[in-house]
Amino acid sequence: MSENPKATLNVPVFEENPLCSKQLPTNATQGFARTCEKSDKIRLEDWLNQSGYPEDGEKLARCSLTVGHYKCIGDHDFYYRQYCGREYCPICGQKDSYYHHRRTLRAAEHFIWAIPWGNLTFTIPKDISESYLSKRYLSILQKAVWEVARDNFGVEGVEVVIHPLGQAEGGLHIHFEVLFMIVGTFGKAMVPPVVIENTKKAWALKLNEIFNLKLTTADVRYSFVTKKSKKWHKMNYIHRPICTEDAMLKLSDQDKKYILSLKGFRRIRYFGCMADRKIRQWLRKHWAPIKIRDFPMIERKVCPICKQKMRYIGFEWVNNIPTSQVVKYNDNIWIDKVVDAFLREQHNKEEPSDS
Repeated sequence: MSENPKATLNVPVFEENPLCSKQLPTNATQGFARTCEKSDKIRLEDWLNQSGYPEDGEKLARCSLTVGHYKCIGDHDFYYRQYCGREYCPICGQKDSYYHHRRTLRAAEHFIWAIPWGNLTFTIPKDISESYLSKRYLSILQKAVWEVARDNFGVEGVEVVIHPLGQAEGGLHIHFEVLFMIVGTFGKAMVPPVVIENTKKAWALKLNEIFNLKLTTADVRYSFVTKKSKKWHKMNYIHRPICTEDAMLKLSDQDKKYILSLKGFRRIRYFGCMADRKIRQWLRKHWAPIKIRDFPMIERKVCPICKQKMRYIGFEWVNNIPTSQVVKYNDNIWIDKVVDAFLREQHNKEEPSDS
């Protein structure tokens, strides 16, 4: 049996590159330290290996300890730290992990221009929530909550996020967080109680139709935010890691296997004008000055010199990165020294002169 890489490899620490326009954090070193501290406790990685999920166990073991090697047509080298992206990973599932911030940033760019944001929370009956709903049913429910929000709140688009677990520990509690922009109200976001009641009835009708029930009402909660600080709190809360390692370890084996069966399913979906293919067009039509900012070229794996997409070469361990050829761009990316020199030159040209 091969050794656990986390027991033999260290994550090196480098200085930050001041040219990086945006620092997406990594918890690699913190995660490594915490893994060592918890070595005497049960880990999800051990459960995965013992329960017939060795591939997932290996992904957790190698998370953040390897980098993908990329090259552009100009033969420049780039290295990108590789994360497993699994929410139940002790690194990717941390509150301020790289993936948490990336999810939040991507969602925020859909909403950041709007003054008030509305948030609807849809829940489903406990027995249905615990019945291990298939991906097909989850997709149907995502579309259903969008239709209820559209018909009762008059919204043109929403983001729907599925949370498989609730605040209570140790069991499934599937619910849907729906975030939308409020426009045409001069910053007002309060709605009459009748709107909430009608929304609850509409949600009950949808559940009756989907599951052949006889509900007269269903649980729907509404809230809104207008202040910038509260907006970011709301965004972080909705996109926080849900099925973390600690949360997974408190589930039954059957519940754990159900969460694992959802791998590849899109728990975050956009509908209406918020859909990726429509949002830019919608903003140009209604909010001409607003632009959705693209991630920098390097983060999109496009060489800033060649302006071409990079090609994948292979992977390396982090401590095998050829530091004589590349420099650190941020915690997750290393770039060719030629590219670094180019970026520094561009940066100096953009800086206003003192004279």
